[in-house]
Amino acid sequence: MNDLIALDHHFVLFFILVGAAFIGIVGEYKKWFGKISGAIITIIIGAVFTTLNIIPSASEQTLDVPTYNFVYGYIIPFSIPLLLFSTNISNIIKQSGKLLLLFFIGSIGVCIGAVIGYYLLSLGEQGHKLAGVFIGTYTGGSVNFMSVAAAFDFLSDPLFATAVVVDNTFTNLYFMLIFSIPGIRWIASKFTPVDRKFEVTADPQGTDHDAVGSLVDLISVLFIASLCCAIGFAAGPILGQLLNTEINLDILVITLVAVTLVNVFPKYFTRLDYIAFPIGMALMFIFLATIGAACDLIALIQSSITTILFASIILLVHLIIILTAGKIMKMNIYEIVIASLANIGGPSISAPAAASYGMKRLVTPAILIAILGYVIGTLLGVGVGALLK
Repeated sequence: MNDLIALDHHFVLFFILVGAAFIGIVGEYKKWFGKISGAIITIIIGAVFTTLNIIPSASEQTLDVPTYNFVYGYIIPFSIPLLLFSTNISNIIKQSGKLLLLFFIGSIGVCIGAVIGYYLLSLGEQGHKLAGVFIGTYTGGSVNFMSVAAAFDFLSDPLFATAVVVDNTFTNLYFMLIFSIPGIRWIASKFTPVDRKFEVTADPQGTDHDAVGSLVDLISVLFIASLCCAIGFAAGPILGQLLNTEINLDILVITLVAVTLVNVFPKYFTRLDYIAFPIGMALMFIFLATIGAACDLIALIQSSITTILFASIILLVHLIIILTAGKIMKMNIYEIVIASLANIGGPSISAPAAASYGMKRLVTPAILIAILGYVIGTLLGVGVGALLK
């Protein structure tokens, strides 16, 4: 079935993504949806529009949709520096240790879930390959998914196409679930209360900003974000060659440049945070709408039920283990959710989650631990898959 809005209707499609972000942000601010997170609403809108064939699916690998490419290629990297203007390196050191440990525990949970699913379900002769690619993607990301698939010569297998659909669509359903957990009071109450003492509110001085001053601050913010991205995209490939890795290091370099600038000139960047952070959040909500657009429920239903069950077991075991570990480590529910999203979704989803929950001190750690997932994802996927074989 053809989509109502063709993939070459760039601005109409972009309008829908921005509209979904608008409803999510304004709806959360005005309490239109009660305690439901605006991020969930934005993702759901994208999913409904895709499932009803109103807009093209962002999960369809064969489609080249310029609007989605713009979101992935420009909006995501550009928004990251904007979320880091109040980053305090001492707070990162204090808070990232436990988050890093929880991330590793979550990775172990993914591996355990894959092993359990492998022995519970009849996956056939290619079962170990399926386990490997899901471990790779749920520890690192799509880069690891493809790397493990290539290592196992799985790319031409009919089961691979099914795995791609389940990974792109079913994983987004997990995002909806995990985003909703902090809003479920009886779950959140079981964990350590949130300590906001390290959080920096926007414009802490309460300064009045005149039109000219705000315009100067706005262009300054855009200039700095552009500078960070320019350095990141220029130096990322060079760093990758030096380290002899195919991992995309652009986001890592952008993050490191932004954090360095913020901590060298802390007063200047803190003053600009009142305008930088809202812009970054608005851009990230546009990305969340794109995440929803990758959730084609009809395509998911048409895929293999066995593969769906396998992914369900992995995610369920991961969630149980990471929640239990977070409880034992006395971490709050937001920290646990962010660590889980770093595992399952990578930096592009863990960073906006930290920002949308008001955990600004965790934006940088969320990016860094998720990027670490790129490093270990292929190793775990190939290693566990080979052992299962």
